[in-house]
Amino acid sequence: MSATKPPMAGPLEGIRIIEFGSFVAGPWGGQLLADMGADVIKVEPPAGDPWRHATPFAPNESRVFLPLNRGVRSICIDLKRKSSETVLRKLIEASDGIISNNRVDTAKKLGIDYDSVSTINPQLIYVDITAYGPKGPMADMPGFDLILQGYSGAVASEGKIKNGQPEVVWSSSFIDFSTGYAAANGILAGIIGRGKTGKGQLISTSLLGNAIGMQTLRIADIDGVPAPAKIWHENVYPDLIEKNASYEEIQESYQQAVRPSVYHCYYRAYKTLNGGLALGTLAVHARKRLLDVLGLKDPRVTNPDYDDTTSDAISESKRLVSKFEQIFASKSTQYWFKKLRSHDIPCEPIRYVEEMIDDEQVLANKYVIEMNHHTGKKIRTSGPVVRFGDGMPEEIPSPALGQHTDDILVDVGFSKDQITKLHSDGSVA
Repeated sequence: MSATKPPMAGPLEGIRIIEFGSFVAGPWGGQLLADMGADVIKVEPPAGDPWRHATPFAPNESRVFLPLNRGVRSICIDLKRKSSETVLRKLIEASDGIISNNRVDTAKKLGIDYDSVSTINPQLIYVDITAYGPKGPMADMPGFDLILQGYSGAVASEGKIKNGQPEVVWSSSFIDFSTGYAAANGILAGIIGRGKTGKGQLISTSLLGNAIGMQTLRIADIDGVPAPAKIWHENVYPDLIEKNASYEEIQESYQQAVRPSVYHCYYRAYKTLNGGLALGTLAVHARKRLLDVLGLKDPRVTNPDYDDTTSDAISESKRLVSKFEQIFASKSTQYWFKKLRSHDIPCEPIRYVEEMIDDEQVLANKYVIEMNHHTGKKIRTSGPVVRFGDGMPEEIPSPALGQHTDDILVDVGFSKDQITKLHSDGSVA
């Protein structure tokens, strides 16, 4: 009788990835790969990833570092020292892929750019994360999620204003996170490609590319059939600028064009008597049921030939928005949730992310997990976003700075005496 084969620690078990990352995009890509079973080695300078020092709760540990670096190993290398070149070379020789989100000149100076590392290991899959893409006049400019929100149109599309000032999307660094997903996908696709060709390759992704990708429903320019928002930008916006319109006035005008009028009622959030409700009636049949529940009529929903661009239609749309808002504000969130759900109308109470830590549905799927951190504290953080039926890697919290330096050096072939010398000359820590 044959012994039962132990489950795999994820489908990427046996794959080693080096992460030269900091802040969000690079580390998130590395963590995604670690959740798939890859041995992800985070290379940090003596000061550590800068994200270790934001909202700290212990030396070199922060609330924002924890959830982005779970499952990886940390090696601390001073890449500015010539004596560290041997460590870097051996690490590159023993690895399958690299994720880097460094500026071009920084990567070259440290010897971690694609040309340098591919000379050492031609089979490496190298994902280069930049801010604005590898080509064009802005190719080597630094960038962050927030400023790319402004550059790519996301801030204007959101249309949020507070005290007369534009508001960014700060609930999530959605451009950073989407870039991390793209980086992980690039590694996976590159490994598959290498299995066919035997060769490594350079793969690029960027914050700008993913900012555009995340707004792909808006990036659809059809020749001869301009979207209302494009008509606004070409015809209304210049007039507003010429009249010295305020930011609020421009945004109020833009928002009328950027979102189809029917969305103003049916796909949005509402204030209730004691909170808020998110309403998701995208489907026409759900809209019809909602109208029945509320005792309202809307020809945009019931008449396929209705022209919603006329002045009368626009006035009617505004009237319906006001009516919807009054109705939802008249009862509690729980009342509307039960009422609408009983008619199979998609909605959810507006909650706080802090509630997710103890949410039954979240915990049932291990979307939040609990671990013992090296600081001695129990931590709860987001869990893997994909799970594999044939086995998952062990759930490991984010590492201390340089926690695995010696283990990794042994893995790539250094002796105990060599490791001692590397520590003494400051090459590693």
